[in-house]
Amino acid sequence: MMLRSSIVIILALCLVTPLSAANLGKAKADGQVCEQTNGYLRASAGASGDVTSMVNNINAQRKAEYQKIANKNGVAVDQVGMLTAEKVIKKAPQYKCK
Repeated sequence: MMLRSSIVIILALCLVTPLSAANLGKAKADGQVCEQTNGYLRASAGASGDVTSMVNNINAQRKAEYQKIANKNGVAVDQVGMLTAEKVIKKAPQYKCK
């Protein structure tokens, strides 16, 4: 249960600044970025370098937070990522990677 409540915190931390949140939202809406079932973002093949850099940055932040949660709860980091992905994709299924 603690793991699931920790996931809510990670969702808020995934987008560090309003600017990156706005950029990520636009990139998702434009089809340049999607959410993978492992809890990380994926840039499309045609995404700009800026979008790819943003995705790499956000994924690094997510990985660090997933690791903290995994360590705190004694679970695998992959499990945290997958649980987070379930919640993110449930909220916005249109952004799930195909």
